[in-house]
Amino acid sequence: MTISVAEWTCPECKTKNRETCNAWMYGSPIRQCKACRSEYLDRRFREVAIDGFDPRSNNPKFYMKGALFLLVLALVAGGLAFYQHTNGYYSVKVLAVAGASALGSLACLVMLARIKMGFQSKDNEKYMAESKARLADPAYVEKLRKYGYKV
Repeated sequence: MTISVAEWTCPECKTKNRETCNAWMYGSPIRQCKACRSEYLDRRFREVAIDGFDPRSNNPKFYMKGALFLLVLALVAGGLAFYQHTNGYYSVKVLAVAGASALGSLACLVMLARIKMGFQSKDNEKYMAESKARLADPAYVEKLRKYGYKV
């Protein structure tokens, strides 16, 4: 799974926190501020043993549609850039759209391949095992209940 960065502002001290996470933000929803050490709930993170997996994370059709859409967008923008170039000018914005769309299409194809080859399922199994291990701790479960989770 790709690595992403989550950013949030602590509700207590207003410090901006950054943390690496997986793209689907699977993990404990209980966050701790690096500055003041206060704990709070961040619902963007999914405790997969409770919340389940994001349905898109293992859906090959989602990534196939995304790859095709972005590929068409890249081809249209590339054709427009070529047409503009033959008229003596070109737009950097059109070239940026073409390049970004092509890269996005490639990223969707990589995720599609990961799903088809079973790598995504293995990652999901790992996230589920980590979640179940956290839920085996009674103190952690009590914290989740305190924040309103039905465990």
